[in-house]
Amino acid sequence: MPILELLSRAEKLKQAISIITDDIDHHLLELAPSADLDNYKKFLTLQYVYQLELKGLYEHAGLHQYIDNLHDRTRLSLIEQDLDDLKHPLPNHQQHPCRFQNADFAYVLGWLYVIEGAQFSAATLGKQVEAELKLNNQRGARYLAKASEYSKGCQLSHLIDNLELCEQQQATLIEGAEQALQRFKFYQAQLY
Repeated sequence: MPILELLSRAEKLKQAISIITDDIDHHLLELAPSADLDNYKKFLTLQYVYQLELKGLYEHAGLHQYIDNLHDRTRLSLIEQDLDDLKHPLPNHQQHPCRFQNADFAYVLGWLYVIEGAQFSAATLGKQVEAELKLNNQRGARYLAKASEYSKGCQLSHLIDNLELCEQQQATLIEGAEQALQRFKFYQAQLY
């Protein structure tokens, strides 16, 4: 039996996007967001424009049926507070956000999987920012501190594994995750 057949649906999803995820992680490490305040402000700006696009994701009716406290998971206002703490203006964002409200459930679930998974990295970065830049959940790093509270990747993987999804929906799930990552790379290329 091929190894791929032994993987759960969430494991297959993780494997399908691993090259893009690794590329993004590698690039962010090179940018050293915790090295100094200028790098950190660029990182927050990138997160702000990306999170701005995700507003509709947290309002998707289909996701609300399965995900507890979905509205509470958005961290856009925390980034705004962090940027204000650092006396950095909000970016003048001209991009038109993707529309999630009428999007297929499996597609938005793929997006959410990426966002939730990224919170594990954000929680690690939060510790570095606190140690190196002396920022924390009271000043300048609220966004990263919240990541620790809501990194529910295991819960989401369990949901993905236990949902009844047809083959087409499974492909749409992967497509949504890939689109979420590609969109992040788009903003990353614009801002760095």
